[in-house]
Amino acid sequence: MRTSLLIAAVSVALLVAACGKKNDASESSLGDAISADMKTNRGLLCLNRSGRGPYAFPSAYSNRDLNEYSAAALREQLAALEKAGLIARAATTPANASARQNGVAYSLTGEGQKYAVETSRPAGDPNATNDPRVWMICYAHVKLDKVVNWTEPDPSAHRSDVTYTYKLENVAPWVDDRDIKRAFSEVTASDREAGEAKLHVTLEQRQDGWVRVD
Repeated sequence: MRTSLLIAAVSVALLVAACGKKNDASESSLGDAISADMKTNRGLLCLNRSGRGPYAFPSAYSNRDLNEYSAAALREQLAALEKAGLIARAATTPANASARQNGVAYSLTGEGQKYAVETSRPAGDPNATNDPRVWMICYAHVKLDKVVNWTEPDPSAHRSDVTYTYKLENVAPWVDDRDIKRAFSEVTASDREAGEAKLHVTLEQRQDGWVRVD
């Protein structure tokens, strides 16, 4: 009986110690929380549409959309994606362009689908088509490089502000294309800043460990 009680006591002590380590504000526990968050879609790096949020395909544009002076960056991006074989164009029709006339629609190619992640189309997106499914083109995944520093957990909110650096993995080969780099400045920036840029995240201390607070 004493042996059973001793084993039970040791097991409880080990469990408490394990939980304590998860709740400690340490480089290891905070890093584990950041790494876990990066394994979700929030750890994906995806192409942005000329300062107007992520691309979502299929998409359609009228000739007026593409010919305006302010659309120069958009034209360059679409051309780079088409050249890289990630998207293909077709003349717009009532079925794919939501009544847009004399324009062009773009859809993902088989190659583009390798880097596509399904998402929700932003409300009021002017480039929407009748296809209910939309996709972003993602070119890399971020991975924790190191935890730089953190604040002591707030005694009431149990939160800590953590500073960290990142590195890239699963980088798409087409990001090295000169036209892609020129059209999408974020591609070059994310590579240049890997291991250097200090990012910040707020983590909350919970019973089963740390989690990101949006």
